[in-house]
Amino acid sequence: MLDDYKNEQVIPYMLIRNSVLNKRLSHAYLIDANHYSDSFEFAVSMAKFIFCKNHYSKLQSDRCGYCNICSRIDDGNYPEFRIVEPDGLVIKKEQLLDLQDDFNLSCIEGNYRIYIIKDCEKMNKQASNCLLKFLEEPVPGVVAILLTNHFSNVLSTIVSRCQIFHLNSNYLKLKGSTLDKLLVMNSVFQKDKKNLLSDDANLFIVEEVLDFVNYFEENNLDILIYLRKKWSNVLSNRDNTILAFFLLVFLYYDALKYKLSIDNEYLFSDYLDEISFVSSRNSVDDLIYKIEVCQYGYNMLQKNVNVNLLVDDIVIRLGDKDGYSRSAV
Repeated sequence: MLDDYKNEQVIPYMLIRNSVLNKRLSHAYLIDANHYSDSFEFAVSMAKFIFCKNHYSKLQSDRCGYCNICSRIDDGNYPEFRIVEPDGLVIKKEQLLDLQDDFNLSCIEGNYRIYIIKDCEKMNKQASNCLLKFLEEPVPGVVAILLTNHFSNVLSTIVSRCQIFHLNSNYLKLKGSTLDKLLVMNSVFQKDKKNLLSDDANLFIVEEVLDFVNYFEENNLDILIYLRKKWSNVLSNRDNTILAFFLLVFLYYDALKYKLSIDNEYLFSDYLDEISFVSSRNSVDDLIYKIEVCQYGYNMLQKNVNVNLLVDDIVIRLGDKDGYSRSAV
């Protein structure tokens, strides 16, 4: 039932609900699932809300999900509703042609026909072109719901023909132990944030950290030589290095929160452009990995280790998300 998502997915919920009740449906919706675990269920609930006639009578009927139509959708017995998903690793042209042959026919029941394409970024070139033609020449009463966890991989020509919803991810379900530690660190950091970031002696480290992350996200491991020159004042003092790693953890933490749209209380609230940039360059898993690496570096600096060697190691780990270093963190 769509009403189940009104708190977790406030904006998509309200947009869908209002468009249905005001009879202003788009012919195509693209849902950026953002790794939300119930994204498919959300899409099905969206279809049910469009189909179910109870929603057009009184607003208290929003929780319908047990009427004849909704029950038949659950059972896979409603002829106006289709689901297309990858056949193996890709969605093939034949699957789209079969869908079009079916949905070019008149409705058997009701006024709408709806199809959901799961993992729509997995359409091969032929399937994408086939769908594109279907979207360019929409059939009255046919609604497409495209679902993806990899929004940037969807063809721009398809994106431009859809109304886009961005779902919030399951923040509390993501690698709990890492985020639990961050929440503890967050509470400590918030208490000292005013003094920490207003101290001119610390402000230059904030700027150095922002500059490092910006350069690293653009150039990856090429930063090693650059870092020695740029961070000379930071690396020459262990306390400065510890603070720099502390800030690195929370810069990536802010980028994660920005990507998940979970709140607007950013530690780097004066640097939203930088947060947005880092968020755009990384997936959710990438950001969590980088948080873990920087947190590892912060913890190691509490011990008697060689600062320069540690920093080199951390930079290499940051640029090696899929290599051996992931298991070592």
